[in-house]
Formats: sequence, structure tokens, C-alpha cells
Amino acid sequence: MKIIAVMNQKGGIGKTMTAASISYLLAAEKEKRVLVVDADQQGNISMLYERYDPEGRGMPDLLENHQKTGGAYTTQELIQGTPYTGIDIIPANGYLMRTNMQLLMTEQSDQIMRFRKAMEEVGDNYDYCIVDCGLLMDMTITNVMVAADLAIAPVKIGGFEIEAVDNTEEQLDTIRNINPGIRMKVLMTMRQKNQTTLQVEQWLRENSGHECYETAVRRSVVAEKSTMERVPLPAFSKNCIVTKDYRAVTEELIRDMEGQR
Repeated sequence: MKIIAVMNQKGGIGKTMTAASISYLLAAEKEKRVLVVDADQQGNISMLYERYDPEGRGMPDLLENHQKTGGAYTTQELIQGTPYTGIDIIPANGYLMRTNMQLLMTEQSDQIMRFRKAMEEVGDNYDYCIVDCGLLMDMTITNVMVAADLAIAPVKIGGFEIEAVDNTEEQLDTIRNINPGIRMKVLMTMRQKNQTTLQVEQWLRENSGHECYETAVRRSVVAEKSTMERVPLPAFSKNCIVTKDYRAVTEELIRDMEGQR
């Protein structure tokens, strides 16, 4: 199972839409077995997959109350099905904030290895694990990064989002002391066709030093409508321009992770 973390420290750049679109397309169009993990206390991707429960079990229990740390649950017991074939989810809710505090105060050698150990239990059951990360490099996200093969960093072209990507890369350098294989790849989102945007995009590709996806995801009101309806974008509109862009990104991801040409 390949673990893909979708993260950036700046909000409003299409992080959850990216995680939801890629996970949906992997399952629906590529027939991959997909486990979605919600690592954001807002629970937005849990809402899109209709499994948000403010009092329910999920990611907080995985990190705090797993059998491998003396708790009550196995990983499989925390996984829920979704209305979409081939996609399961470990949801999250506001209790994840408490989990971060608990892990921060826990002086145990495994406190940043818990997610990796929990995923080992179900690694043979899925092809991909897509993690929708929160905005902060807290204990939850540190756990995810220690296990991840790839971090996708969505960035809206222009503004402080680029600095956030630089900060993320610096933090991943520290994570590489434990997980040397993790890579980061920038995905440009909400692209608009004007001269300034094209210039910044060219600079990102040629001069930023970051590896970038070939496809830049365009902006569309359809994507915003899908969020309002709480439906993954490709399920809401199969052929809108943003879905087409995410389809190309998914193709590139598969080539990248599976060595296909």
C-alpha cells in the first residue's frame, strides 16, 4: 500500500478537494483499493464521504487507543465503508485536537510511529492510502509523515502559499531522519489563465527547486458547488474541467508510484 499525504500549511488551496478527487478517481476509474484517512480535525473529507460523526470513532482512536499501544481497537475495527465502491475511510472529528495534546505529552518512544504501525496491519488490503492532512505539522501529521511515501502539496499560484510549501519542505527534511524515502511534489491549483499566473507557474516549475506535477488544476465554480453539496468532485461532475485535470494528476500519480510509462 502506497501512503500519499495531501498537505499544505495554508488553507483555501484545494487540499481536501485534491485528496477526495484523487481517491475517488483511483477507485472509480482505475479500480484501485483505496483507504482514505482523515487527519484533519475539521473532518471535511469525512463529510464528503458521508462518514462524519462528531462523537464517532476514527483517527483519534487509531493514534490513542490502538491495540498495539495497549488500547481497545485494531485498525480494521476503525475502518468504515463509504457509499462509493472501492473506498473505505478512517474518519476524524474535533477529538483529534485532544489527541494531539495527549501525544505531545506522552513520553514514549513510539509516539510518532503509531500511524505507521497501524497501517502495517491493513497494508495488504489496499493499493493506496490517501491522507487528508490538517494545516499544522502537529503530532497527528508527524505520525502520517513518518509513514508516507509521498506528500502532495497543493499550492494556489501567487501569495503566501508558496512560502508555506517551502516551510513544509524544511519540515520534511527533519522527518527524513526517520523516513528517508518521503518525497514532496507540488500541485498547482485554482489556476487562472492570465499573464501573472503563467509567469509564477513558470517560476515554480523552473526555479523554485520543488518537483511539480505536469498538470495544473484549473479553477471552476463547479468545484465549489460540489463542496457545497458535500460530494467528491468527480462524482458530482465527471467531465468538468477540474475533474479532467485531477484525472490527469491521478494518471501521473500512478505512473510515478507504480513505475508505469
